[in-house]
Amino acid sequence: MIRARPGGLLRRLLLFILLFSLCFTVLASSVQLYIEYRREMRDIDSRMELIRAGYLASLERSLWDLNQEQLNVQLRGLVDFSDVARVHLTSADFDLLQGNPDPTGPLRIERFTLDYQPPSGPLRKLGELEVSTDLGAVYQRLYATGLTSLLWMAVFLCGLAVALSGLFYRLVTRHLKVMAEFARRIAAGEWQEPLHLDKRRGSDEIDTVAHALDDMRRAILRDIERRETDRLALQDNRDELLKMVERRTASLMRAKDEAEAANLAKSRFLATMSHELRTPLNGILGMAELLRGARLDAQDGKRLDALHKAGEGLLTILNEVLYFAKLEEGVSHPELVDFSLRQLLDEVLTLLEPRALNNDTILSCRVDQRIAEYHHGAEQFLRQVLSNLLANAIKFTEGGEVSVEVALLSETGEQTGQRLRVSVTDDGIGIAPAMQAKIFERFTQASEEVAQRFGGTGLGLAICKHLVEQMGGCIGVHSEVGRGSCFWFELSLQPASGVAEVEPVRAVGPALKILVVEDVALNREVAKGLLLRDGHQVWLAEEAEQALEHCAAQAFDLLLLDVHLPGISGVELCRQIRNIDGPNRHTRIFALTASVQPALVRGYLEAGMDGVLAKPLKLENLRQVLEGHASVAESLLSDETMDWPLLQTHRNLLGEQKVQSLLAVLRDSILQHRDALNEAIAADDCTEVAQLAHRLAGSCDSLGFRSLATTLRALETLALGNDESAIRHMNPTLDEQLQHSLQTLKGLLQS
Repeated sequence: MIRARPGGLLRRLLLFILLFSLCFTVLASSVQLYIEYRREMRDIDSRMELIRAGYLASLERSLWDLNQEQLNVQLRGLVDFSDVARVHLTSADFDLLQGNPDPTGPLRIERFTLDYQPPSGPLRKLGELEVSTDLGAVYQRLYATGLTSLLWMAVFLCGLAVALSGLFYRLVTRHLKVMAEFARRIAAGEWQEPLHLDKRRGSDEIDTVAHALDDMRRAILRDIERRETDRLALQDNRDELLKMVERRTASLMRAKDEAEAANLAKSRFLATMSHELRTPLNGILGMAELLRGARLDAQDGKRLDALHKAGEGLLTILNEVLYFAKLEEGVSHPELVDFSLRQLLDEVLTLLEPRALNNDTILSCRVDQRIAEYHHGAEQFLRQVLSNLLANAIKFTEGGEVSVEVALLSETGEQTGQRLRVSVTDDGIGIAPAMQAKIFERFTQASEEVAQRFGGTGLGLAICKHLVEQMGGCIGVHSEVGRGSCFWFELSLQPASGVAEVEPVRAVGPALKILVVEDVALNREVAKGLLLRDGHQVWLAEEAEQALEHCAAQAFDLLLLDVHLPGISGVELCRQIRNIDGPNRHTRIFALTASVQPALVRGYLEAGMDGVLAKPLKLENLRQVLEGHASVAESLLSDETMDWPLLQTHRNLLGEQKVQSLLAVLRDSILQHRDALNEAIAADDCTEVAQLAHRLAGSCDSLGFRSLATTLRALETLALGNDESAIRHMNPTLDEQLQHSLQTLKGLLQS
């Protein structure tokens, strides 16, 4: 424990008073000296004015009369003035000096002009009078006065400081020592002895502090007694509290797992949730699909195929871009197909050739002759990596050359599997050595100057690294500033399982009357072109009012409604068509949208829609809807506990693989919540029951388990109302629903 030195505060107070006294004494003495100095100067000014007013006229008269004796008398009279050291009169006739001829001290010299006005004639200039005042005498008086004042004031203030220090010790310091010792006793746990001060007079601020300290002592005693009482009172309920804490901890862990699962599930929906990203893709892929039926020469057809595959590649890689931007899923599942590496390179180079020509850059490609014609692997991932690396090389190379080289490193066995090294080399601006280690990180570019000049998000190389690692490879760079860069990656490709045959031409069903309601002109033309190709009759509408007019005028076989219409939305338009007793009340209606997360899809189906077509539109998906293959089998609809149309819609939009992973997440969530719910119900913990039921109900509802979701929401309502008996009565029904849902999930996951 740190203890203050005895008398420390008193010494500091004394030093402070002495320092203040010194400063005040110096300041007061300075002010007094200044006042004395000003007074001396005023006295000198007064004497000079007296000489001017009372002596100059007499001197001028004596000088006019040439009376030297009188002049000497008058000058001696001036020397007798206080502090006048010397008087010197000069004229054409006299040069008279009275006083000290060579004074040593500092002087103040005043000069007076001597003129005389005779009775007749002009004013005559007779001479000059010089009066020298000895300032040294003035300074000596000021010094003596200031020193005396300073000494007396210092003595007085020092005595005052000592008296105040003694008084302060008497009134404050000694009591502070007592209170400090009392505080140390309190810190040591000695709370029984009260605080007493040796004071004989009435109360003051010190007494207030002492009373506060003693009140603190009594409060500590009361708090100790209260804590002991509370400890004894809570001891009997310790086991129950520990169980409740364990339940809350388990609940928090489940909530954490659910949050991570929800985060993972959300990542898997991101590709179809972005309306703004997929709307332009709808136009690109749709127009490319339409142009495939046009008569094009070989070169244009080649470019069109490259454009279409690039668009599909962009659609595939969109999940990866959103993953890097949101730091979400972290695991990709590449689609493995048979493909030709040479054809892939040719398509990528064809697509990027116009961009290279704009930069006056030459593209070249060299492939090792020993590399197989076909491989089996993630073609779209490989296409995206090559496109990103080549696009970067072209962007940073002006008037140069970009080359691609594919070399065979080794044969990996398993019947001609191969280890390849792909290099993209340019002679562009290059990358500084310090940045080469960071260039594959997210949102990183070579320098601020490069970012400002060329733009970009800094995600391209990070995406390449992620995709190459997902394919089991590695990636790197060799670069020199001003001389170019070489980006390379190595990966192993398996032998092709068999070259795919050309897909036969699909038979088109009977012509249908179809109304397309879409506010974007490009999307309307895409849908119209795809439908007219199969011989259907197409009507177009830009907004809900036009669509209602068409629906009132004639019956259609199919309605395709964009969800995001200006004014009345596509969902509200569907409700109006279903509620109006018109020719299209029972017509099949499908939503056109990129927003296909489960909560929104449920809203589309509840509004009366028969299904959802995801943007961008694909001809195969559109034909399935036209032929009725996108509907749900009748055998599935017989189970009222499930919303099978919703689950089937998720399959159509997200793919079976993603739906299977979501179902697995739901199964794990139900297993975790089942035991926790039973434990919370047994303990009558309504708060925990409400939280668990609420979280699980949302997950069930999103994937079509509507009966279990309804039961859980009813349980949540009872828990919020603290109806413990009703909750216990409902528990068997809940167990039955949970078991049935787990059986359904088991069947779905096995299938």
